[in-house]
Amino acid sequence: MFPAYVVPPEDITEILFALSELEERADEKTVAQFADESERKVRESVKVLQELEIVVVDGGYTVDIEYSDLIQQLPPGDRNAVIEKALLRHQPFIDYATYLNRGYSSEQASKMVYAAYEDLASGQEYMQTYFERLGQYAGILTEEGDVSIEVREIPTDSTHSIEQLRESLDSELEVRIYLDEILGEELMSFLDEDTKTDLSNGYLKHTQSPRDSISATGRAFEDFLRNVGDKYGSDDRDYGSASGIVPVVNHLQGDDLVKRIHKRRVFALAEIRNKGGAHGDDTEVLERWDTSPEVALDSALTATLLVRSVYCYASEERLIL
Repeated sequence: MFPAYVVPPEDITEILFALSELEERADEKTVAQFADESERKVRESVKVLQELEIVVVDGGYTVDIEYSDLIQQLPPGDRNAVIEKALLRHQPFIDYATYLNRGYSSEQASKMVYAAYEDLASGQEYMQTYFERLGQYAGILTEEGDVSIEVREIPTDSTHSIEQLRESLDSELEVRIYLDEILGEELMSFLDEDTKTDLSNGYLKHTQSPRDSISATGRAFEDFLRNVGDKYGSDDRDYGSASGIVPVVNHLQGDDLVKRIHKRRVFALAEIRNKGGAHGDDTEVLERWDTSPEVALDSALTATLLVRSVYCYASEERLIL
């Protein structure tokens, strides 16, 4: 929960650095001495770091290894990169940025987000303050509260050219807003953070590393299918032991959570994953398939639309291609 006591982002990252340095020796008093800050500021900073899932508090302080490694590599003046990374993985902030991108004011956007996430703060104004300050510190927002990068209009209805889509998806924020628009709030909340990160990387890596892009898309889609089975499937099927997209979708079909058209589309995506991302030489010709950026992007887009289609059918039996 974002506290009413506002801590400057620079102090939050300094306290995060102290937590990372001290590790198991970290306690409130020691962290305060190390960072040369008050114990109250440490307490309130930790609340923010918990909300952003950078730090876990369970009888002590545990910094997520990814953020710990990152802050150890950065000089003090560049630690805003830690906050940027966390905000782009924080669904309420992505929703907030999406509303800003649609033309709403910061106050209007924060009110709409707060209506959906009331446990974020004891009041909407505190959440807004932290979103603005953290977003500006991370370079995502301007001082006027607008999105700082040019988030271009991204085609969400699949009627525009692939080339236009490629040109539109330049940054993680753009990709997250795009996914937010296509998948909607409920489905984005259903996806776990690893799945959203992998799906984002399917778009972000498609030009420079098509094989890595396809691998990331495949991981995201397989994890999504397994989570659908865990939530909506029967107890008779062990979704956790099913390894690979095809075995998982076979389980889903057995539980009547997908239709035949879903399965055919999933099989095609799985084949692209196997040939273009997950494996080496083709067993038939003993050569590796060349993988183009266009195929990688098409896989990411296909997986995204299939995520929406499968979820809508599994959760409410609604048929959407």
